[in-house]
Amino acid sequence: MRIGFNPNINATIDFSIKSHRVIIPIYIPNAEGYFADAFNVFKVCIDSLLKTINKDTAITLISNASSKEVNEYISNLYSKKKVDKVVFNSENVGKINAIITETRASFEEFITYSDADVFFDKGWLKQTFTMFKNVPKAGFVSMNPTPYNCSHANSTILDNMFTILFKKQKANTVCSYQDLEHFFNSVGRTKEALDKAFNGECYTVSNENYIIGAGHFCCTIRKTPTLKEIPSEQSKIVLSTSSDAGYLDIPFDKTGLWRISSPKAFVWHMGNNLERDWASQKLESLVNFKEDDFTFSILPCKNSTFKSHLIPYQFRYRMVSLLKKLNLF
Repeated sequence: MRIGFNPNINATIDFSIKSHRVIIPIYIPNAEGYFADAFNVFKVCIDSLLKTINKDTAITLISNASSKEVNEYISNLYSKKKVDKVVFNSENVGKINAIITETRASFEEFITYSDADVFFDKGWLKQTFTMFKNVPKAGFVSMNPTPYNCSHANSTILDNMFTILFKKQKANTVCSYQDLEHFFNSVGRTKEALDKAFNGECYTVSNENYIIGAGHFCCTIRKTPTLKEIPSEQSKIVLSTSSDAGYLDIPFDKTGLWRISSPKAFVWHMGNNLERDWASQKLESLVNFKEDDFTFSILPCKNSTFKSHLIPYQFRYRMVSLLKKLNLF
């Protein structure tokens, strides 16, 4: 039985929608083995993020069945209004299912996906904004250089072949060795792999030498065109590069928009073991930093070219892979 009148009937909602959201999935089930230092890494991640955003950015934290201690920390961030949304999953639903579900539920057009072990350096937000501004056809931006994967899910190259042919460069003239070295060390890759990437070739767009190709330990996407291509069924894999490819790389590639990365690192992958001296120095450098006020909502956006939809995607994808194998780009 209803008694009285609900005061919210026909009431209007007065709130300002931000244009950019950061979504971070967290899986830290305990403090043992692989996860022994993960909570400390995560706290540095959040500290750096909060120090480097502006008022146009909202934050969603998703706990995938993390420990009680981690969940209490997340709850405390929410109660102090450091973040505006938290999600607690009783089971680990996987990285992809977590972030895609929250992407579909978000109002913001620009979404940054970040792992829980990322250090956000000063200027990362402005760099992201500027890259989208300078390349209106960009739709997937990474703030960490990735000169070694330009042919991975980058069929967009076919639409711009003449532009690309004149933008081939040595990676070592575009990227910092130290920036690449930090990432390769953080994921356990060999020095041989690092040197191969650094001494290899890459392709760039714009006068700022933005690199074609992008990774996704921390990346920002345009939501609307990407969601149109993402599979509707849930991913059955908790965490893997193949899952990332199937639900991020390939669906995005079908949009015909650019995947680009910054030639300089503005975010850093920390891994599961915190380098305390490095992290302390980095956090100290953020003490007096304040990001400018700007909004992603003013950014222009060029749609993918018509010809990119005339050619079946699988053909475009295989053609780029073949051209790469033949060293034609």
